[in-house]
Amino acid sequence: MGGPDSPGELKMFLSRMFKDPAILPYSKPVRHLLSYIISRSRYKKSWKKYQMIGGTPLVRSTCHTARALQALLGTSYAVKYAFSYSSPFIQDTLYDFKSEGISEIIAIPLYPQSSFTTTSSVKADIKKVADKDPFFKITVQEEFYAHPDFVAFWIFNIKKHLQEHGIENPTLVFSAHSIPEYYVLKGDTYPTGIINSAALIAEKLGYHYEAAFQSGMKRGAWIGPDVREHMKTMAEEGIDDLVIVPISFVHENLETMYDLDHELIPYAKEVLGIKNISRVKLPEADLLFVSMLTDLVLKS
Repeated sequence: MGGPDSPGELKMFLSRMFKDPAILPYSKPVRHLLSYIISRSRYKKSWKKYQMIGGTPLVRSTCHTARALQALLGTSYAVKYAFSYSSPFIQDTLYDFKSEGISEIIAIPLYPQSSFTTTSSVKADIKKVADKDPFFKITVQEEFYAHPDFVAFWIFNIKKHLQEHGIENPTLVFSAHSIPEYYVLKGDTYPTGIINSAALIAEKLGYHYEAAFQSGMKRGAWIGPDVREHMKTMAEEGIDDLVIVPISFVHENLETMYDLDHELIPYAKEVLGIKNISRVKLPEADLLFVSMLTDLVLKS
């Protein structure tokens, strides 16, 4: 989605996001009105969260991933990155390719589990450009959560986390960003992708696991179970050794570093009394992850 680096950039980020029909499924006038209201009412509060985590590392991490992918692919390919709601934008990056005479493009939305709210939004932005300009021949990669290297990426990093923290028999809590139930009723397969993704990883590790959803908005119905409520149930059942795995993300961002680290984990410790709880961090330009991207490109 992107990473704003100032209050003004954040206001524009929120404005662009809530104008997106993939985020708010309303008519254009309604979206633009809501975008205006939400972006101006939320950006100051949201910016304080960014300040608490020292700014989002998402842009830097994405850049490092692109460089690592370029190194593995070699000079036969040109690798660029783009965002939906902050610079560099998808449209601008596509035209950068055109300025270099490159028409055959493989786009990889960095969402492991496809959703109308994420992958479909990227596809729509690409389609706007491709429909207007016959120069482009663009292939869009589908979800990749079942790719063996993606599964191996999580297994390696979970094992590393357990070893570093001396954890022997945890319950893995796979946490994914929630989406409105409206989209699931319209056929969005995202919840199924999350559940399948968690199962592929946990079953190879042999640990008990749960899947839950985070960061849903207060208004409207969002898919669950909500991770807070689910952890409350686990605490009541005496489960006291939890490791959170942010399964829907590939880079550290506000939802991992603030929602999980600054809100969820302190809530679990201080309110629910769960003493042993930690989170698996997302490494930058991890070799297994970049190898998976390389394989997706070469097979596309």
